[in-house]
Amino acid sequence: MLASVASMIDQFNMPNIRLMQEMGYEVHVACNFKEGNTCDMQRIRKFQKTLQKLGVIRHQWDCPRSVLPVSGCCRAYMQLWELTGRYHYEWIHCHSPIGGVLARVAAHRRGIRVIYTAHGFHFYQGAPWKNWILYYPVEKLLAHCTDVLITVNREDYMFAKKNLRAKKIRYIPGVGIDIKKFAVKTDDQEEKSCRESSVCPASQAEIFRRKYQIPDQAKILLSVGELNEGKNHKMVITALAELKRQDVYYLICGQGALYDELEKYARSLGVGNCVRMPGFLEELVWIYQNADIFVFPSLREGMPVSLMEAMAAGLPCVVSDIRGNRELIDDAGRDLVCSGGIRFSLGHPEQLHNALRMLLDHASLRQKYGRYNQKRIKRYGQEAVQRRMKMIYEEIEKCK
Repeated sequence: MLASVASMIDQFNMPNIRLMQEMGYEVHVACNFKEGNTCDMQRIRKFQKTLQKLGVIRHQWDCPRSVLPVSGCCRAYMQLWELTGRYHYEWIHCHSPIGGVLARVAAHRRGIRVIYTAHGFHFYQGAPWKNWILYYPVEKLLAHCTDVLITVNREDYMFAKKNLRAKKIRYIPGVGIDIKKFAVKTDDQEEKSCRESSVCPASQAEIFRRKYQIPDQAKILLSVGELNEGKNHKMVITALAELKRQDVYYLICGQGALYDELEKYARSLGVGNCVRMPGFLEELVWIYQNADIFVFPSLREGMPVSLMEAMAAGLPCVVSDIRGNRELIDDAGRDLVCSGGIRFSLGHPEQLHNALRMLLDHASLRQKYGRYNQKRIKRYGQEAVQRRMKMIYEEIEKCK
C-alpha cells in the first residue's frame, strides 16, 4: 500500500489493509510519515503504532506532494525501485497523484501488478487548462500499465471508461465511512446515557460551546478540511461578514499553511471574533453533532469524506457545485422535498450567502435536510465499499 503521505493511508485505507490481511497477505506500507500530512505528528505516531500492532511492515518513503522540484520525485523513485527489488510483492495498491505515478512506473518495470485509486482526477469538467496539460497525458499514458483503475465518483468513472485504457476500471462509492459512528443519538439513547453518566448529554452542548467560546444561542457553521487554497475557506468567511449577524459563528477544523492568513482575513472583515480554528482534531463526532450547518466550499473534490461524515451526522449541507459534492448532495433548488441541502456556484458567491441565510432562518429546513442526508448516505457506508474492494482484490489475484 503506497501513498505520498501517511494521512492518506490512515484516513482512507485501514479497512483495506485489514481486508488484505484477512485474505492472507503480509502487508507493507510505504509513505511519507514525516512531511506533508494533513494531521499532526501525534496522530502519525499513533498511526505507526497501530500498523506495528497489526504486523504491517512500514517503510519511510520520501514521496513529495508536488512534482517540483523534480529532484524530490527522482529520489522517491529510486527509493521505491530499491524497495521493490528487495521484496517480492504480489501486487501494489497505490494512491495520490505523485505517489500513483511513481508506483505505477516502478511496478511496470518490475512486472508487478498494480491497483491505482484515483481520489479525484485533477482534470475534470471546469478544471484549469494547466491541469489538463499536466495531468491528463500522464494519466492516459499510465492507464496502459494499470491493472485496475478505481474511481471514487461517477463522473471520473464515466470519463475513465471513455478515455482511459486501464485493463479494468471499477467504481466504488467513496472510501466508506462508519455511518453508525456519526449518527445523531435518538431521544431514547440520550435518556439512557443520562442515567449512565454523571454528565447528561443535555450539558454536552454547553461544554462544547464553553470550549470554543461560542454563545449558547449562536448558530454554528462548520467546515472540516486542510487549511489550503483548494478548500476555499475564505469564501465562507466573506459570506459570514456579509450576513452581518452576531449570532453566527464559523468553526474550521483542520491544519495547514493558511492558518495565519485566514485569521488575518477574518479580522480584516470584522468577523475575527466569530471564527474558530482549533486545528487538526482526531475525534470529530462531537464537533459534527454540535454544529447547525455544514459548509463545504471546495474548488475540487473527488469524494469528500468530511461531507459524508456530516451527512451521517444529520447536518444540512451547503456545498460548492462541483464533482463529488454533486454526487452526494441532492440540491434543494431542484426538489425542496428530496434534498439534503443547497449547492452554490463558485462563480456566484451571493448564492452561498443566500443559502446560509435561508437555512439559518428556518430550523425546520435544517432538520428536514439533515434527516434526508442520513438516509442518502447509507449507500456510501463502509460495508458497501468493503464488499466492492474485496471483489477488486480477488480480481487482481486472478491477473497472474
